[in-house]
Amino acid sequence: MHQRRLCISVIVTLCLVRVAASETETAPIRCGTRWLMEQRAAGRMLLPTSPLTNSAAKVAQDMTAILVGTELLFPVAGSNTLIAATCQRVGVHAYVFVENRHWDTNGGSVLQHHVDTLGELFDTSSPADPARGVYELESEIFGEPADVDGDKRIFLLVLDIKSDPRIVGQFDPAVAENDIPEFRRDVLFLDELYLRRQSYLALGTLAHEFQHLIHWRWDDDEDFWVDEGLAGYAEEIVGFPEADPDAVPEFLKAPHTSLTDWNFTSSARSYGVTYLFMSFLAEHYGHELIREFVAQPRNGTDGLDAAMAARQETDRFVDAWQMWTVGNYAFEDDRYAYRSISTRRVTTLDVESDTLPLQSAPGSISGRWGTANILFRTPGDLLIDFDGDDVGLYTVWTYAMRPTGGTLRPFTLGAGKRGVVQLTGIDSVVLIVGRRSEQGQNFQLSARALTLTAATEEERAVPEAVAMGSTYPNPFNSSVHIPYTIAIHGDVELIVFDMVGQQVRHLVGSRHAPGQFEAVWDGLDGEGRATASGTYLARLQIDGNAYVTTLSLIR
Repeated sequence: MHQRRLCISVIVTLCLVRVAASETETAPIRCGTRWLMEQRAAGRMLLPTSPLTNSAAKVAQDMTAILVGTELLFPVAGSNTLIAATCQRVGVHAYVFVENRHWDTNGGSVLQHHVDTLGELFDTSSPADPARGVYELESEIFGEPADVDGDKRIFLLVLDIKSDPRIVGQFDPAVAENDIPEFRRDVLFLDELYLRRQSYLALGTLAHEFQHLIHWRWDDDEDFWVDEGLAGYAEEIVGFPEADPDAVPEFLKAPHTSLTDWNFTSSARSYGVTYLFMSFLAEHYGHELIREFVAQPRNGTDGLDAAMAARQETDRFVDAWQMWTVGNYAFEDDRYAYRSISTRRVTTLDVESDTLPLQSAPGSISGRWGTANILFRTPGDLLIDFDGDDVGLYTVWTYAMRPTGGTLRPFTLGAGKRGVVQLTGIDSVVLIVGRRSEQGQNFQLSARALTLTAATEEERAVPEAVAMGSTYPNPFNSSVHIPYTIAIHGDVELIVFDMVGQQVRHLVGSRHAPGQFEAVWDGLDGEGRATASGTYLARLQIDGNAYVTTLSLIR
């Protein structure tokens, strides 16, 4: 038994090592918006505040019509002086400015076709829609963008982002709130090197940063995970899905990653998890919900709950999260699948038949609203016992595969965050453990091949013949009521078993006419002795068909 526990621990360790090794310091930061916020919290990357040195005419120029050839000065994070740039394109929805020293005729490498590609994508045409660009597509879904300068066009500034060479683009709220009114502009910054050498990444980042500008207008203190997730979804909307190809794979290798707690040190995973959730949300609930979500002044999960209530949805965040976690594995099930995950699925820890039985195999989930996914490749009948930390909040499901398809079934967790499930006639089953709390990341699993002849309601019972109601109270201390309904004449047995399959108490054994009945178990065994605290199984059987439910006794 000790060797089997060690095997599971090794699998977990290898998974975590593989994820850690894939994160390098040379990978693009991509979105400098969050990076800037982190830097400014530490007192770094402030905007230049020195007075103008190029005469007052430069400031006056901000108030005049902007044409191709107009030169303006821009405050840029990480620069001690204002950056001079010239307008190279005037479009319907955007001006495209290029830092002077990087323009073609000044000895730089930014050419007119770079500018035209950028302007056309923003204004008129995108891979997702040849007749509409980034501005129209995103404004329709997320809402109208900010307008701090009184000009309906957005400034797109191509420059060398010196603050960090890994940054592809950024929206900087500090520019929109500049102390000097003439420098308050709606600006999206894009690094010239990435635009020239990694255009797919750069153009996708443009769509990403525009969502930030829109979201800032409606909710300027939104939680990181919401704003970044919707910015990732913006890339998909305009036809540049997964502009960073590493983000989703990094998350799929580490589904324990928190959905809501943004991690700057492993940001690829955070980008991946938040994007996938928002993409699922949009596909299953519609763009009307997304627009309402952006407009909500409440933040994070509270904002989503408020948006769902405003749209008269019965679901809330936790419901969407549960369906999404199943969809991250069951991509073939239309009830939970979504397009952006395609045929990929989260990494599972695999348990083979020859590994059984498991006894208190350890597991953990490092992030709140993260999951652990354990795949049992154990055809036949299986019993799984879950035992979580007392301080944790968990949601646990099984998704069982049979020849007839997949079946989702929730665990009922009783006292001590413990629960038991029986599965029969399966080809395989994935156990999905979701963590919903700040505390309580650890849990233990036990599993064995099922020896009872009972079957669960969804597998072998005949619903028209027998049904078990909800036991109450459960967990219980002195006695538990077990209601059941019989729809046909038949021989009925109701027996309580312990977790190793030993009979504890024979409660019912007689022929029943159709009707509603209730048995009571007082926690004593067949000889009148008090049983120990723990989980027990109540099996109701009529003419060979059976239901099994769990009972939690607390002394």
